[in-house]
Amino acid sequence: MIRSATPADLPAIAALHLQSWRATYAELLPADYLNDGARAQLAEKWTVLPEGTTLVAIQGNRLAGFVSVDAANPAYVDALHVADFAQGAGLGPRLLGAAFARIAKNGVSSAYLYIVAGNEGARRFYERLGAVETWRGPDPDYDFPSTAIRFDWADISALVHAGEAS
Repeated sequence: MIRSATPADLPAIAALHLQSWRATYAELLPADYLNDGARAQLAEKWTVLPEGTTLVAIQGNRLAGFVSVDAANPAYVDALHVADFAQGAGLGPRLLGAAFARIAKNGVSSAYLYIVAGNEGARRFYERLGAVETWRGPDPDYDFPSTAIRFDWADISALVHAGEAS
């Protein structure tokens, strides 16, 4: 079941976000950051729901995934994470499509996001969903050298239709 996130979901969202970063970025980002800095950063980030659309997917009584997208045009996809136990079943595209369907109702027609260079799984995932690399350069979010890659959807309508169907 995909639904709007509530404040009660925030601790589980923060925990999944951290677990996902640690698993994905173990070889890409410094260990001390993933052990300490990321925990503090994400604990602070998920104390309140951000403006825009944040959706959660619940399987049984567990958080299976979440997506957070702002309401700008183009929309910024701030986070999309799926728990290990729920990966491979199409939940990521369904979450993203459902979020895009919601923001499209407000006239949003395009979106973008950033990934950390070297995250080839994310690159393949977003390219399969029609995103195109448009920029790469130093990532300003970190206090250590890291390269960010921007991916854009000039038109989110195909994913909107997929999200409306789920």
